[in-house]
Amino acid sequence: MKNSFILVSAFFLIYTSLFAQKTASVGVVDVQRVLNDYSAFQAAVEKVRGSVAPVEEEMQKMQENIQAIVAEGQAAETKTNNPAASDEARAEAAVELNDLRQKLQSAQSEINQFRQQAQQLAQQGQQEKLAPLQEKAVEAVKSIALEKGIDLVVPRNQVIYSSEALDISEAVIALLNDGE
Repeated sequence: MKNSFILVSAFFLIYTSLFAQKTASVGVVDVQRVLNDYSAFQAAVEKVRGSVAPVEEEMQKMQENIQAIVAEGQAAETKTNNPAASDEARAEAAVELNDLRQKLQSAQSEINQFRQQAQQLAQQGQQEKLAPLQEKAVEAVKSIALEKGIDLVVPRNQVIYSSEALDISEAVIALLNDGE
């Protein structure tokens, strides 16, 4: 009798504890869509691109210059290897080829410096302009989740399948764009 009382009591405790636990509510958010539709974020992206654009244009000019040097070098190398040319012409071509190699190394070094500068500008823009807006987007997700009683929000691209009813992206976008 005592054993059956203990068994019934244990079953009752387990049964009530199962129903006493709250079922977790889940939502999904399309992070890329939120950032693409967040107008302040897109404006900041354009500012960052604008700050990097002059450096990229200069790098493009440098790349064209490098291609011209390479073409000149190929022509000079052809002259140095031409058996029909005089020894003097081949020697001049060899000197020209050596000068072009040095010019090419210098140009490649310069373009690498510009590439580093462009990366630094992009990183600086990311930290100063984009990161605070990304943080604001995260806060908007938290706010919408609290408002809707959602316990867990996961990025939509990390989920194999989710119902459209779980997607809070539209509400997050509206909150972000209304706050401007």
